[in-house]
Amino acid sequence: MSSVFLPGADAPHLAHEPTLDEILADPIISLILRRDGLTAGAVRATLDRERRRLASRGSAPVLRRAA
Repeated sequence: MSSVFLPGADAPHLAHEPTLDEILADPIISLILRRDGLTAGAVRATLDRERRRLASRGSAPVLRRAA
């Protein structure tokens, strides 16, 4: 995953929104999580819990987990 954009350069990666797995696999994200005492599994568990909570309210859009 690259976050560098050079003006005038072709940037096909910009047409693709990264998945949660891609974000959590990024080395910088891993360092930030470790610094904060978190794990990728803990982030996933929190997001899954919130997804279920929002879905149970009925009025919020249901966010599906990517396969």
